[in-house]
Amino acid sequence: MKSMRKYASRFIYLLTLAGLLFVMTPRMAAQSDSDNNDADDHFNPAPCDFSDTFYADNGINVTALNQSRAGRFGTFRQFGPPSRSASQPNWVADEDHCLEKDPTRRNFRILATTGGYVDDGTSSPTDFISLIAFLFDETFFETDYSRTVGAIGNVNAGNTISIAATLNPRGHSMEEIVGHFEAYAANTQFVNGVFKPQPCLASIGQTTNCFPVNSVATPTLRQDWRFATNRNSMDGSNGNCVNPDPNVCGDGTNSNFVDSPFGYFCDDLLGMWIITYFYFTDTGFGPHQTAQCQQQLAGIAAVNGLSLDGTPIVTTADQLNNQLEAFGCGAEFQEDVGGGDGGPVWLICPAIPDPRNGAIAPDAFLDQVFKRNGTPLDPHFTQHFHCLQTTGHFADADGDCDGPPIF
Repeated sequence: MKSMRKYASRFIYLLTLAGLLFVMTPRMAAQSDSDNNDADDHFNPAPCDFSDTFYADNGINVTALNQSRAGRFGTFRQFGPPSRSASQPNWVADEDHCLEKDPTRRNFRILATTGGYVDDGTSSPTDFISLIAFLFDETFFETDYSRTVGAIGNVNAGNTISIAATLNPRGHSMEEIVGHFEAYAANTQFVNGVFKPQPCLASIGQTTNCFPVNSVATPTLRQDWRFATNRNSMDGSNGNCVNPDPNVCGDGTNSNFVDSPFGYFCDDLLGMWIITYFYFTDTGFGPHQTAQCQQQLAGIAAVNGLSLDGTPIVTTADQLNNQLEAFGCGAEFQEDVGGGDGGPVWLICPAIPDPRNGAIAPDAFLDQVFKRNGTPLDPHFTQHFHCLQTTGHFADADGDCDGPPIF
């Protein structure tokens, strides 16, 4: 009997093992199948709005955020820009793909997907973000806030999420953190067919011979966005420099000690941006353009093409800082944080960390700048978006979906 039980036990073990292998085989096959657009290839979540609690935990005044002028997706702007069709919603209610998969979200999924150039010097048209809301002044940030989490009766008192005098326990405000991450907006500079060489900024009394900057809706832009998603503390691209030696952090004489070890995907949990508007100056374009600026603009246009204004499309920091601003051909600014200029100062528009493998849902649509004839200003955004949406990966070098993707 003992021997029979021993062999019976071995038989049951082998039978069980065989059964497990039988069950695992189709799973293993699914992981290595030739169909690159089935369920196992769609694991990145589509973007959804954050919950009120998560906004407050991260320093946002939810009362201000829920004003109509903020245009918060999930509450306002279901139709209208950035959608170009009266029947195309910018967001939809979704109980299956938002809160159920991520407790920091609420059940509104974002369809409007704005394209932008990665600000890492490559000009890569592969950033895709969700422009959830606009922040117009500092009242959109919490000054004092406290919430206890993780408490278990008399066993565990939990921990406190706190903001005191705008500062988190690390000693940084959300406004400070967001200030390290720039979204570059390029508003059209033509008003009634006339080029205007400066922005309208009421906070400094600049209200004539200027172009409006009270909106960054896509129809007001001359080219697509550029986003600094690449900035992080590891390579110093966030501007952090903690060496007191002015030869390391400074100009050799004056120290530029900056203790701000922030990374976009690490510290900016809401995916926020401060908007940096950039434009062409009086000598940079128009009737007073200098020969030097004409040469600089022509060089950039030869690489990137022209914007809706007939000015070159600017896709890198080098082009803006070293090829335009260094010669007085271009300039940049940020709006008054007190709201005196009337336009948005910050954006809540988180970049999709990895837009491949399902993050671009079948019902999402691309928000990009279009020419007056209805064609995309930069078709590379269109190509990548189409491939991401239909195959789950970026386009190939020829702009098609069937070759090796560029990433």
